Amino acid sequence: MHFKCHLLNDLVEPLGYRYDARQDIFTSTEDAWQKQYGYGAVYDQIAPHLNMIFDCQPVYFDYNGKTWLIEFWKGQYGINTGSEIGIYHADRILSPAARKQTIFSAVSEEEYLDMSTELNYKGHHIGRLSAPHWWLTIFSMGQFSRPKNLSVNISIRFPDLEMRDAFLDALVQAGYDPCSICVCFTTVSFTFTSACCSISLPKKIYRSYVQFKNKIFWPGKL
Repeated sequence: MHFKCHLLNDLVEPLGYRYDARQDIFTSTEDAWQKQYGYGAVYDQIAPHLNMIFDCQPVYFDYNGKTWLIEFWKGQYGINTGSEIGIYHADRILSPAARKQTIFSAVSEEEYLDMSTELNYKGHHIGRLSAPHWWLTIFSMGQFSRPKNLSVNISIRFPDLEMRDAFLDALVQAGYDPCSICVCFTTVSFTFTSACCSISLPKKIYRSYVQFKNKIFWPGKL
């Protein structure tokens, strides 16, 4: 088993991931190459063309002279079921109109947030991770899921009350019921079950086509 884990990590670490044998999941490394490319709304738009069908929820808010983006995802990534939490910010305050036109930078190590995430399929546990990070992910290889059947329990601890409140306000504006959010000092906990944005009919049809292709290469059945 030790040799297998070592071999797997040798293969996936150049891709920005590591294997967690205890849970049989893959997760992203802190120095993943993806960090240098940041993140923006355009990445979500092109994801289906790369066989990634997921629910995503970007949360934009202003704090400490910058516009921040905390985004979470859950869904099917080719032959993998997975979830992600990403922490990014711009170098200044952006207007609401500019937010979806901007590529945000991943936060530096000094700006990592303590996060916990638990991915579940129809209430069945897939994986759980806790770490200070900029991009905390869980991927279960060889598992097929529809995004609507996945839920992600998320906890984020912020450095101060000002940042916590800015995120909370943005989360409510994104459509979350305040009663569904748990707050304990600077830690915010909630469950991501569905995206709060609608998808057009043509996009739904294309997503269904991509999911059909994903299922063809799926070795099991859920």
